[in-house]
Amino acid sequence: MTSSETDLGRVGGQVCRIGLKLIVILVYFFLYAPVMLLILTSFHPSEVITYPLPGYSLRWYSVFLADAEMQESLRNSLLVGAVSSLIAGFIGTLCAFGLVRTHFPGKRLCQLVVFAPMVVPPVITGIALVLMLHVVGIPRGFSYLIVGHTLLGLPFVVVVVSAQLYGFPRDLEQAALTLGANEVETFFEVTLPILTPSMIAGMMFAFVTSLQEYPATQAWASPGSVTLPMIIFDRIRDKLTPEVNVVGVLMVLVAGTLPLIGEYLRARR
Repeated sequence: MTSSETDLGRVGGQVCRIGLKLIVILVYFFLYAPVMLLILTSFHPSEVITYPLPGYSLRWYSVFLADAEMQESLRNSLLVGAVSSLIAGFIGTLCAFGLVRTHFPGKRLCQLVVFAPMVVPPVITGIALVLMLHVVGIPRGFSYLIVGHTLLGLPFVVVVVSAQLYGFPRDLEQAALTLGANEVETFFEVTLPILTPSMIAGMMFAFVTSLQEYPATQAWASPGSVTLPMIIFDRIRDKLTPEVNVVGVLMVLVAGTLPLIGEYLRARR
């Protein structure tokens, strides 16, 4: 290979690296520029959104805090998210133990069933659950929401806890059993403390999933159990005001912060 060919290859490599960096920058720009624009417009002083902003104001944050409908839907979302994530954390941990530490006929099928809510469109899940709960006789409302959101958040708990179980130091459990602890004591004193950060991380992912779920929630909610995403979409259809952007900012903060905290706890452990 001549020196000119070497120089040409070096220049080509530099061009490829610069092009790759530009592509990455553009991708991040298209991902996060709308979020930054959302945050800026939440401080718009007037009802009609114009650019550039004529000034900055906390007016719409005050309007959001005084909006009874928004506050009620926010309480509903937080209640459903908290209850469903706790139930998903309990059931998901048991499912993870069964899928990782046991071998039984139909295990692959069980895995597909557990992870199906991650790939099946939420609308289909919502309709199917309505049909099933209607046959059982459960009234529509918070019971539908809690069952449905638990179903949607369950795969996240199973994934996170299973990842921890695959790398679990089984010698610690064996040592506890050798020293005289029974299986129940070993679980609560050795296994559970180590798995707790992963369980919390999975429940945080489940909570965020519940908080932002909209398509399936339409099939489950009753007039007295309307959630925050439903109110947001209704307001967008009627009239777009900076108050909706305020709610969007709050959702972005929660949806961005909780998974990071959960991942930090899981990785740190």
